[in-house]
Amino acid sequence: MLFCLLLLGVMVTSHAQISMTLQVPPAGVLVKNQLWNLVLVNAGNNTQLVRVNLALLDAQTNQPVMNATSAPVSLNKGARQLQARDVSPVQYTYSIPAAKVDMDPNGMLPAGRYLACYTVVSATKGDLTLVENCIQVNVDPLSPPLLNTPANEDNLITPYPQFTWLPPTPIGLFNDLGYAIVIVEVLLGQGKADAVQQNVPLNASVYTKDLFWNYPASTRSLDTGKVYAWRIVAMNSGKPVALSDIWTFRVTKTQSALESVKETPFVEVKRAQDAVIASAGNVLRITYDNAAADSVVKYTITSIEEAGNPVVQEGELMLKYGQNQLQVPLRNNRKIQTDKVYLLRFTSSRNETWSVKFTVTK
Repeated sequence: MLFCLLLLGVMVTSHAQISMTLQVPPAGVLVKNQLWNLVLVNAGNNTQLVRVNLALLDAQTNQPVMNATSAPVSLNKGARQLQARDVSPVQYTYSIPAAKVDMDPNGMLPAGRYLACYTVVSATKGDLTLVENCIQVNVDPLSPPLLNTPANEDNLITPYPQFTWLPPTPIGLFNDLGYAIVIVEVLLGQGKADAVQQNVPLNASVYTKDLFWNYPASTRSLDTGKVYAWRIVAMNSGKPVALSDIWTFRVTKTQSALESVKETPFVEVKRAQDAVIASAGNVLRITYDNAAADSVVKYTITSIEEAGNPVVQEGELMLKYGQNQLQVPLRNNRKIQTDKVYLLRFTSSRNETWSVKFTVTK
């Protein structure tokens, strides 16, 4: 019995001979190699062969995002500073779809808030756990989304503006990048930051993967004379990871007929119809990614609100390969009336149907 107790004491002491100090920065981590900065100390007299296991957990859900196992590492007596080259090759496994993660061992980590948990195990004693430790790791973009238009403190003449912005960087941090748009009214005596935090958004649950968003003509127009604030929230896999600055703008009175007409924004045609209704003037401005490399397509415009959805205009659009910005003339068509909803539609050589709904505000 005494022999067993002495043997147990030797085993416990042996486990405690390895200690670990993590040197992973809590913020500023961008690539996987940065996760392997740590110091292992062998307080025993014998050289030990160990492996380091890493589990990267989502800080909110505690669900694993990535697991990694190092190559065997030899620890002589004393301290050893480890970096990525000392533990290579590292075997990574992922708990998120492969299409949404950088599979390169030297690649970037997905943006988010994580808990990095390290376990040092014996490479010669059946993965016997020697020491464990965890640290909070934040993978943040170097630059948040940058607002583009409307400009800060701008005066707009349209109650249905188009909002545009630039993506956060580096773009490789994001495996499923999208954006939420927040637009609120700034009340009298209220700051723009307080307005965004306290006031009810005018555009509930807006989410897009595009770098633009058109305030829908199907909703209530923005009022003249009021101040509005807007912000972009970058989302990675549906979770917020970066906030833009907050800008403000006003909607002034509409220009008179004698003044030059402000051009309506471009709107993207899509393969699936949605509830978004674009705004058009004398022309309908659309963007289309011509991946089919068509040189020309035939389009139709139908009236959605009239019985039988009659065709009110037909024509051809000349195309180039890649991104196209196209203008469909509407000026001289008496069949197209203001404040009615129409559908422009065309089919590519791949038999893909693209469309956009719009209303005319001449």
